[in-house]
Amino acid sequence: MKTLLMLLFMGAALAQTEPPIACNLKTLTAAQRKQLGATGEHAIAAITSSRELPDGYAFRIDPAHASILDVAQWLDLWRRCCPFYEFQIDLHAADGGMWLSVKGRPGVKEYIAVDSPRLATKYPHPAR
Repeated sequence: MKTLLMLLFMGAALAQTEPPIACNLKTLTAAQRKQLGATGEHAIAAITSSRELPDGYAFRIDPAHASILDVAQWLDLWRRCCPFYEFQIDLHAADGGMWLSVKGRPGVKEYIAVDSPRLATKYPHPAR
């Protein structure tokens, strides 16, 4: 019984440690906020296509316009103020392509457009 109670307590404690789906730009200095905007604009401008994922979106980034280092710098700052996102960078050897996935738990996918309206302009468009 003690073990069961301990497991329930630990499970509840883990559930409470999940960050809220909200960004806190105050975690960044003024210079970092400026850099976040600049690196984000640079990476977003390099997006050539996108696809919807069950829990977010994947964006193809033209490595001729934004390097993996550019994208990594942007994500390093973005995750500091928005720790609930899950980011993944995939590099494909065959075509040299780079894909960035932005995703997370339920509610995160919908929040991306609130957090980054410019990125939302790169969402996939349904066939007409």
